[in-house]
Amino acid sequence: MMRNSLLPILLIALQLPLCCTGFAFQLPKIQMPWEGGTTSTPSSTTNKKSPIKSNDKVVIFGATGGVGQLVTKKLSARDGKNYQLTIAARDAARAKETLGNDNIDVVELNLVGNSKATDAELQAAIEGATGVVVSVGTTAFPTKRWDGGNNPKAIDMEAVTRIANAASNVESVRRMVLLTSVGVSRTKQMPFLILNLFGVLDAKRAGEDAVKSAAGEAGFSYSIVRPGRLVGGPYTNLDLANLFKIEGGAENGVDVAGGDVLLGDCKRDACAEAVVQCLENESCVDLEFSLVSNEDTALTNDGWSSAFTSM
Repeated sequence: MMRNSLLPILLIALQLPLCCTGFAFQLPKIQMPWEGGTTSTPSSTTNKKSPIKSNDKVVIFGATGGVGQLVTKKLSARDGKNYQLTIAARDAARAKETLGNDNIDVVELNLVGNSKATDAELQAAIEGATGVVVSVGTTAFPTKRWDGGNNPKAIDMEAVTRIANAASNVESVRRMVLLTSVGVSRTKQMPFLILNLFGVLDAKRAGEDAVKSAAGEAGFSYSIVRPGRLVGGPYTNLDLANLFKIEGGAENGVDVAGGDVLLGDCKRDACAEAVVQCLENESCVDLEFSLVSNEDTALTNDGWSSAFTSM
């Protein structure tokens, strides 16, 4: 019986093309029905896009800004997570003073100007990280914050593009979150027409495209968070929300919608929670969404999952 069952298999094998290696010809390897072993399957892209987990390294660019500070504090306070946080800042001493956390590693990197970090330095800061947060930016209109080349094109487009490209060369990266703004795809509409007079929304949109391109090339998950006008502390920008100390909703409730469709204010704390959810939530994979505050209570983890799944 064994000899007869082998005959059809051998006949099929003789009809297969021969594999050639140098001058040695050999039949391809055929697994017989009675041979053991398991069939290996290639690792799915979902593994590469999976959420960050306890003890993972997360790198934050823009950690001394309003939302960046809150993202850093939320990640460091997550119960039982023990995330290894690294922040990239152009002034390490100021960053340590602002954040007031000795358990955070600070890498001194300048993203703009003549002394800006090299591509190798950017990649070295990201090495070993599973999560990358980019919360950089400048004012929409010319102010002293533009000094030293810190204008929208330099920071929101060029610097973000270089960070994204560096992250694409780091195998460990699974999730990247970029904070931009509502209006990036509505620059011909008011009030975004005015906001974009000096190209800030165009620069942010170019940065988004760079992140999505890098994610597609490297296989990690991207999230583009587009908040409305940022309100509530900490106040770091020279805008009306800072001048009048405009607060957001009484709670951290938010309206979330895929794409760029919402208009309104967004409390910084709610925006920071959205960024953290993009790192931790299984349902947040390759998403871009807009976000504004409301008077409802904050979303639970399940609520965020439902919001992400509905996009």
